[in-house]
Amino acid sequence: WVKAIRPMLEGNVRFIDKDLHFDASIIRHADVIWIQANALSHKQYYRIIDAARQFHKPVRYFTYASAWKGAAQVMENDQKNQRAGA
Repeated sequence: WVKAIRPMLEGNVRFIDKDLHFDASIIRHADVIWIQANALSHKQYYRIIDAARQFHKPVRYFTYASAWKGAAQVMENDQKNQRAGA
């Protein structure tokens, strides 16, 4: 899924590998956190959520398993944010 979605997204996008040690600094420097909940353990999910709360970062959830639909969801969210900020 990550290999499929990565080329579809623009900008500085970071992914947290489910098999690596979680580094909260990724959350600290993010604008928004996107979660593919079915790809994480409960333990890692709660670490991410706790860090997002600590750093007051918005959390969004992918509602599709499809990488294409997920990328479209991110782009739609970005467009809404740009219109709201304009």
